[in-house]
Amino acid sequence: MVASLSIAGCTTSTNNTNQTPSATSSAAPTAVTQHDAFLEKYITAYKAAQYLDPGQHVQAWQLDWINSTSARIQFTVLNHSKNMTVNSDGTIMVFPTTQDATNYVNSMNLTAYSLASTEYTGGAYVTATGHAPQVYREYEYTEGSILNISQYVAHGITQGDNIVYVQTAKYLS
Repeated sequence: MVASLSIAGCTTSTNNTNQTPSATSSAAPTAVTQHDAFLEKYITAYKAAQYLDPGQHVQAWQLDWINSTSARIQFTVLNHSKNMTVNSDGTIMVFPTTQDATNYVNSMNLTAYSLASTEYTGGAYVTATGHAPQVYREYEYTEGSILNISQYVAHGITQGDNIVYVQTAKYLS
């Protein structure tokens, strides 16, 4: 689905408030937000894959950390082969274990979704870990018709071991 889209440069924003108060400041120190190291590595690999995909051009990229184990990624790409612009908005989360991630996905309302794949074909997970996930599930559903691109929306939920990515993609042109 959208995870295979390429992305090429725009802005990256993190909410890491790693600030040290000055010695003359009377304000309380700002809390330091430590992001999960594996999730940071995964997101870096995901972003690189998007930017390196020759089939598309990233027009915008925005990363906002929700907390230490989840982040919101928004991006817009021009897909060269389909000559269309796609805007993606998703939340990527890391869980302590694969079972915790599986429990999270199973607790979601998957009624409208169909299981699109259980076969991992490469990407950010293998870049971040050096191996394919042992558990991989990709669910998707669409709204509207691909023939009326302005009303077509694709939804996806992807689990690769302890990573879950919930994403919505709107086709703009």
